[in-house]
Amino acid sequence: MIYTLTLNPAIDKVLFLAELQASKTNRLNRTIETIGGKGTHVSIGLKLLGVSSIALGISLGDNGKKIQRMLANWGVENRFLHYDLDQMESRTNYEIVELKTRVCTMLTEQGPILPTFMTNDLIAQITMTLLPGDALVLTGDASNVEDKAIYSKLIDVAKNTGAQIYLDASGAYLKEALPSSPLLIKPNLEELSFLAGRDLHSEAEIIQAMQELDSFGIQIIAMTWSGNGAIVKNGADFFRVEPVKVNAINEGGCGDAFLSAMIAGLAQELPFIEILKTASAVAAATAESEITAGFDLYRADALKSKAVVIQIL
Repeated sequence: MIYTLTLNPAIDKVLFLAELQASKTNRLNRTIETIGGKGTHVSIGLKLLGVSSIALGISLGDNGKKIQRMLANWGVENRFLHYDLDQMESRTNYEIVELKTRVCTMLTEQGPILPTFMTNDLIAQITMTLLPGDALVLTGDASNVEDKAIYSKLIDVAKNTGAQIYLDASGAYLKEALPSSPLLIKPNLEELSFLAGRDLHSEAEIIQAMQELDSFGIQIIAMTWSGNGAIVKNGADFFRVEPVKVNAINEGGCGDAFLSAMIAGLAQELPFIEILKTASAVAAATAESEITAGFDLYRADALKSKAVVIQIL
């Protein structure tokens, strides 16, 4: 079984207006409410691609209950630990979409700091749940967690169980997890530059930085490169994934969709280039969507024929 983890889930409110004007009253065209949090997005993407997963996480208050209902509406099983405590509520994020320029601006709440007793409960739950051959998907920032070693502890649990790790984290959480040899990591250009200790600009520099991580025994490094697509290392092989050109409306959640397609393809043991083409297509279909969660599967299938993957080494 594949388990996704979201430590800081959210309700995303997407606000549409013609153009944001500073220091003026801005009238919204409309508002859409959807689910936020990288792990929840991955579970939704897996569901759409025909792969089962169970969403794990911590939810708080009425917002937390709403998040769980949203997951159920997508057909995703969740086993979130829920707490009703005074002044603790799962966060709300706001995304401003300017229809005239297609510019998207995200305003995110930090979310309440999760006390150690909650993450201890989560570690106990995952310890009792994981079985050999399972996969644990660790995604997102953990700055809202009192226990700063939470990812390291969860990775240790997975390794001791014989479960695979897929990691999409940033900063110290990503760097500290490298010695545990996750099966896959998905840094963006900024995060890979952080690992390399220098700014990366060219394809050659990116490839060199990925090769410098060989000592950690990470099978797949997928570096998403915004409008430039992605560069992916699989063992000793390198691939460039060209971006599929679409009329993007909302680019939030594209990286999560890309990751979900990679996990789904690996679970289904598909050829690697096909996995990358699907990942490129679902990311593009997500960019065409107004919301940050999910994508139109039929549109993704149509866009797959336009996906270009080139082996460069």
